[in-house]
Amino acid sequence: MIIIAMTLYLPQHIAFLTNRAWFYYNGDESAKMAVKSAVGSTSTVLVEKVKETVVKGGAGASSVLSAGKEL
Repeated sequence: MIIIAMTLYLPQHIAFLTNRAWFYYNGDESAKMAVKSAVGSTSTVLVEKVKETVVKGGAGASSVLSAGKEL
């Protein structure tokens, strides 16, 4: 009876555990894409704000430019 159970259920169980381990290691593709798009759009907005500040001039731009020169 144990041999029959091992023959019938062990391959399915190993496949399930392998798939679960792959999912935990690689993660959900839709979740990865959501994070990448959120991070990408946020960084794009920040870059645009810095460009606007530099183009406008004024105290904020001079401090940004001087910080860049220090680096």
